[in-house]
Amino acid sequence: MTFDTDSLSPVEALLSPVRHSTHPWLTWYSQNGERVELSGRVFDNWVAKSANLLSEAFDLAPGDTVATDMPGHWKSAALALACWHLGAELRCVAPGTDPGTVDLFVTAYPQTLNVGGSVEVLVVPLPSLAMSYDGELPVGSTDYAAEVRAYADSYFASPIDTSAVALVPGGGSDGGQSFSELFTPAGAEGTTLATTAWPLERLLPALVGLWANGTPVVLVEEGVTITDRLLSGERVVNRLDQGA
Repeated sequence: MTFDTDSLSPVEALLSPVRHSTHPWLTWYSQNGERVELSGRVFDNWVAKSANLLSEAFDLAPGDTVATDMPGHWKSAALALACWHLGAELRCVAPGTDPGTVDLFVTAYPQTLNVGGSVEVLVVPLPSLAMSYDGELPVGSTDYAAEVRAYADSYFASPIDTSAVALVPGGGSDGGQSFSELFTPAGAEGTTLATTAWPLERLLPALVGLWANGTPVVLVEEGVTITDRLLSGERVVNRLDQGA
């Protein structure tokens, strides 16, 4: 795959080659027995809808900061790419952690929310087919599942400053990764299995590197038994969970 960010934003360069593909791009297995297969076209739609939501509902723009305590999940990946479509910085924190000064906090755990009153909050239900959050929402927060489907399937990205910081791990001691560092092809080619045993701050760069290589990913929630039947059925040829 040719990966050129000179004339396109990094996310646009990543997704445009698979935008019309019906082949699996991200396949999700959860402990609840879900198997969700997202083609390149469908995954691009979710990223676009999410980017339009973040732009229109929260005015997210280049230089803004989004914090998240989301676990590894296909929705986490879609929302991360949506943030980066807009040129925003994504900061990963542990549940219950005060993220400091941020423009938006994205969470699947509103019951442990620990943000200032001025921070806008987006609550993301983890069940893949959820139409809304099943529980009490914090006052003033937005329900991702209830809102995102109303937004457009296409997002018209603008070029961004690729030297800006894209991803900051918990603590932020290393200064994070720039867009140009993050959106670099990495990993082997051929369908690759990853698990959510890796924290989101480590998982996201692995996913982006694989996708930049044109590599489909099978993402398995921690605790799901990885059987020979799963591996053969998904035609997995590489496994990140067996690496360091």
